[in-house]
Amino acid sequence: MISHKQQPVFSAIIVICCLCTMLELRADSGYWRVFFKDKGNEIVTPGSNLWFKTMAIHSQRALDRRKKLNPKAQVIGNADAPINSDYLNGVSKLSDSIMLTLRWHNYAVIKTDSLRIESIKKLPYVKGVQRTGAKYFPAQSMTIHKSAFIKQGEEYYTKVNPIDNCGVFRYGPSFNQAQLLQIPLIHQMGITGQGALLSFLDSGFRWRQHSATKYTDVIAENDFIQKDSITANQEGDVPSQDFHGSICFSTVSGFQQDSLIGISPFSSFLLAKTEDIPTEQHLEEDNYAAAVEWSEALGADVISSSLGYSAFNQPLEENYAFSDFNGKTTITARIVNEAVKRGIVCITAAGNDGPRDSTLITPSDADSVISVGAIAQDGITPANFTSRGPRADGIIKPDIAAQGVGVICINPSDTLALTAANGTSLATPLIAGAMGLMISAFPEIPGYQLRKSLFESGLNAKAKDNNLGHGLAQVHTAMLETGILISPMITYPVSQYQRIVYLIQSAFPILNATIYYRKKGMKDFISLPAFKHDTTHAWAIDVLRDTLMPGEYESYIVANDAKRQRVYPARLPNRDSVFVFTINESVIACGIPEQILPKHTYPMSVEQEIVSHNHSMIPRNGLYQYEIYSMDGSLIDRKEISLQAGIYSQFQLHQLFPSDRIIGLVIKDNTGTIFTSILPPYQN
Repeated sequence: MISHKQQPVFSAIIVICCLCTMLELRADSGYWRVFFKDKGNEIVTPGSNLWFKTMAIHSQRALDRRKKLNPKAQVIGNADAPINSDYLNGVSKLSDSIMLTLRWHNYAVIKTDSLRIESIKKLPYVKGVQRTGAKYFPAQSMTIHKSAFIKQGEEYYTKVNPIDNCGVFRYGPSFNQAQLLQIPLIHQMGITGQGALLSFLDSGFRWRQHSATKYTDVIAENDFIQKDSITANQEGDVPSQDFHGSICFSTVSGFQQDSLIGISPFSSFLLAKTEDIPTEQHLEEDNYAAAVEWSEALGADVISSSLGYSAFNQPLEENYAFSDFNGKTTITARIVNEAVKRGIVCITAAGNDGPRDSTLITPSDADSVISVGAIAQDGITPANFTSRGPRADGIIKPDIAAQGVGVICINPSDTLALTAANGTSLATPLIAGAMGLMISAFPEIPGYQLRKSLFESGLNAKAKDNNLGHGLAQVHTAMLETGILISPMITYPVSQYQRIVYLIQSAFPILNATIYYRKKGMKDFISLPAFKHDTTHAWAIDVLRDTLMPGEYESYIVANDAKRQRVYPARLPNRDSVFVFTINESVIACGIPEQILPKHTYPMSVEQEIVSHNHSMIPRNGLYQYEIYSMDGSLIDRKEISLQAGIYSQFQLHQLFPSDRIIGLVIKDNTGTIFTSILPPYQN
């Protein structure tokens, strides 16, 4: 484990196999893996009993995430099916207890003695058995060494502020770890992790008492050691059991103004306690594998683990050789690869055994994992301790880097205090939070594509190496390369109008944007071209409130840049495809500075009863005043004009008010505004 253990050593686990090395038979009690030949007489086909049982294990969220990878593929298969209950009952009769069941590799971890295991081997449905401490390859000696993973530093105390008083984020001492990854640029777009589900695997989590984490949206917890739902310290735990997990988790989930702003604080979270602090044994990797399956079935988008395995300190436990770290041999590497096949983004720590080369631990070697190295506070220098690659087969690792020196996190022993800690353990959740933001911003994009964008945007992407892989992650840059970045809807009243605003950014010039709105329950949307407010990436329309009926309204936007189009919210099954607001309501997502939003009172565009989408009505013959505004809201011209009653098309307005750029037009008589319009550059 990458932790604060007094004498941390790394553990190993075997490859799933059909025939396992025989150990000396003794009538002692221990933990064993029992591998089964199949899932019974059924296979998972739509409509079968096993299909229904398998579907019942998985949340709709998990199925939707899988479907993003291949919308036409069957989202579940035999590997996802539960272990046959008759098989488990048969094994249970010869066991003290069944500790874990792992579906993807079709085995159970049981507690029994070596005499009864001989009877289990003879069961017709059993493929093979082995001790949890064994590995399939011949054991090789390995030096067990210390690594200083967590160092407590200066403590900070801070004033408590209510979490619902968001406004602009004030990062306090946590600013550096966020700004190195470009996170404030993302938070200022109102993207703070909403809609993403992140799972943390670690030693435990004491999050309920600290002011920075107690409001976190934790939707499920699972203790795979004591087999309950309590991940904080409880009877039987050593005092330090939940320390490591708590500090790592807080770097993502924390929200306390002027002290600790987590990377993805408004995401939802799963917490899995898998690592037993007093010992280092292979059973912890079985816990890890079970926690990955649990997280996947609940619909996690991201799994973060600041854990790693290499050598062990318990009797009958075999160490790994470095040659085993080839990306697909160890159980943790295999389980991570399986999770990624199902659409999850898996992130793990490279290890803290640098500066020597080839000091990685597993599962940071896994083919599909994001392996995270630690960089100093300057954003340039690799931390001396960060493990280096390559992995055993020469592939470059780690993959990406984040700050791992002096990372600000909670002090779990206090309700207010913060501390600074070092290690790839701390760099890893920063990247996990970054992926949470990317998934929040682009929920329609499969995880592997987001991973690719993250790698390609690293500061060392063109010359990756075995120190920091693709280098320091640049998350905002990665988002802009991924697609058109759009904020949640912003709305607020301005004069007699309801203004609807979206912030839009892209790697390519934004050409135009159209905002759609309708009264909730109505069939058709009204669409209006959005007006660009140059300096803040804001695109907006104004709706005259007097023309709107009471009740809730819905909105979405379509934006086009020089290469792409995006509809937001994305059209996804079982997800909201519109934003909802009411008239006179102000909705400004946390993190967005209000001062950047357009506040001038001239309307940016309007839909009235007397103004259709493409036509504007002059109610009577007479003298009217017109006002023309520039794109930044400045008044260009104000004059009088004589107009005849009637409906004026956009073409006719262009004849009266020719323009070679987008402008705002307001027509008034002595009773007030008659209509407003946008005059984009006219083309025949």
